[in-house]
Amino acid sequence: MRRVSKTSPRSSIYNSNIYGLETKDIWTCLTCGLCPQECPQQVDFLNFIKEERAGGEALDIAHLGVFTELAELSSKLDGNKIEKNDSKYGYFPGCVDSLGLFLHDVKIDFGEITTSSLKLLDKLDIKPQVLQMKCCGHDVLWQGKKDVFDRLKNYNIKYIKESGIDTLVTSCAECYRTFSKDYELGIKVIHISELLDKLGLKINAEVTYHDPCRLGRHMGVYDAPRKALLSNGARIKEMEHSRDKALCCGVSSFMNCNEQTKALRIARMDEASATGAKTLVTTCPKCLAHFNCLKNEKDAIKSYNFDIVDLTVFLARQLEAGNETPHLNAGNRR
Repeated sequence: MRRVSKTSPRSSIYNSNIYGLETKDIWTCLTCGLCPQECPQQVDFLNFIKEERAGGEALDIAHLGVFTELAELSSKLDGNKIEKNDSKYGYFPGCVDSLGLFLHDVKIDFGEITTSSLKLLDKLDIKPQVLQMKCCGHDVLWQGKKDVFDRLKNYNIKYIKESGIDTLVTSCAECYRTFSKDYELGIKVIHISELLDKLGLKINAEVTYHDPCRLGRHMGVYDAPRKALLSNGARIKEMEHSRDKALCCGVSSFMNCNEQTKALRIARMDEASATGAKTLVTTCPKCLAHFNCLKNEKDAIKSYNFDIVDLTVFLARQLEAGNETPHLNAGNRR
């Protein structure tokens, strides 16, 4: 955020913990993880922000707060019944149905992430239970609505226990971060990118890869998505800022969609354009949405002539096109 707006993590901490002053900085922070990564004193600034926001009122919730309202409503309603099978793998698609329902202007089929993920898992001989849980609660947690988060968390933990799975797979970076760090599941949690290097595809394409904050700086997963691309034949052209230096898409937790965060998206899209790659691959539905939003906005100042797709969608389309090594068998992993 400091690239486009005057802000100081140190001032935020001093104002809150020493001077007892309220500051809007705790709400404009993107929680991208760059500040604590660079802090020589190793201050846990992310946890500070989360604790300071708890019980407060966010300054700016994007999309009229519709996704927050959906999460809050869901937290109070009965959930879906579990449809169990004997698989020890569970796949959770996240909130792609809700995204597809309301984000029409970005021109993305969010449901294709789910169908693509299941196709790729099937290729690896993994037949997961598709978990019809409630939202993981990522956004409401970072928006300060811990009571809503706790209701969602308690329901989902019970659902997972009753499913009998021992491995939870998700294709959403925010879900992966939340289940791994903010839940106490006692099972293995995997981002799907960690499984996709054994597909045996023969891709002939140059791509660039965007590291989502939640998968990258929050969870330290940088190699798995790149390995999934490289091992299947794709060539990666890295952006100027990549891995732990990657720029944020600007709208974490559906907060602060404004001119400052738009400037971050423009900077990131310019970096992607400079690589010359025809495809920008990412692993977070929100990054996917907001980059495509910028690309497809009306009266756009800049034009970006490359596709922006989720990793699973990119690989599944290559699989459907027949770009695979014959007779590949990943073994029975059900």
